[in-house]
Parts: sequence; structure tokens; C-alpha cells
Amino acid sequence: MNRRLTLSIIGAALTSTALAAFAQDMKSVAGTYAPVKIPAFGDQPRGSMILTPDGRYSIVLSRADMPKIAAGTRTNATPEENKMVVNGSIAHTGRYTIDDGGKSITFHVETSTFPNWNGTTQKRPLKVQGDTLSYTVTAPSAGGGPNDTLWKRVK
Repeated sequence: MNRRLTLSIIGAALTSTALAAFAQDMKSVAGTYAPVKIPAFGDQPRGSMILTPDGRYSIVLSRADMPKIAAGTRTNATPEENKMVVNGSIAHTGRYTIDDGGKSITFHVETSTFPNWNGTTQKRPLKVQGDTLSYTVTAPSAGGGPNDTLWKRVK
């Protein structure tokens, strides 16, 4: 009886240790990532996501097919060119946390090129497998339904 109890306790301890080893935290997800699949930004999205171990983040995304501004300066773009920039890019920065035992990432947006996100908190389901990180954007800035994003760690 004593042996069974001891084995049960050891088994429970090993199981909880193994689960803790696979749980994500800020140090395990920290790094620089390149976009692989971001539906709102076309087949070959450009940009980066930087997650620091101390909880800071920065995301910059754009479509690969964005045309150049004819006037050569962003302040002299035509209304149509400005529309292409707004529709084809986003950036936001702030703090992030890993929550729910590593099952979600929460972005605490301090500033964004989409001002409606300024000061908001966005919790997104998170999955990490090897060098890939994915989460679901539940309320995209362009509207529409949720979409899954996929990022690959830059080495």
C-alpha cells in the first residue's frame, strides 16, 4: 500500500513537471518572428513581431504588393495612395502577457496605427510548436471574422 501511494505521488509530480515544461511563458516565446500567414495581408505578408522577455512587444505588418507613393513623401500621398497604405498595413506596440497556463497571449496596446486599438487589451488563443507561434485575431482591425496568424521565429 505504501509503495502504491509513493508511486502515485511520483507519477503525479512527474506529470505536473512535464506539463510545466511545455507551458509557454514570456521567456520561452521571446524573440523576433517573421509573418508566415496573416490572411489580411495577402500571400506574402511582410513585417515582424518582436516579443521581449520582459513583456514588451512590437508588431509591424504590410502587404508585399503595396505600391510606392508617387510624390516620394508620405505626407504628399494622394487619397487613393493613403487608402492603399491604411488597407495594407498596421503596426502596434505595448506590453504583452502569456496567460491561461501558456494557452493565450494578451496584447496591452499602447499605440497603434489603428487608433481604435490604442489603450485596448486583446487576448488571443496561442499555440507554439517549435519555431512557430500562432494565435487567433478575434476582432481584426479590418473587420470581419476571426483569423489565424502564423509566425516563424527568425534565427
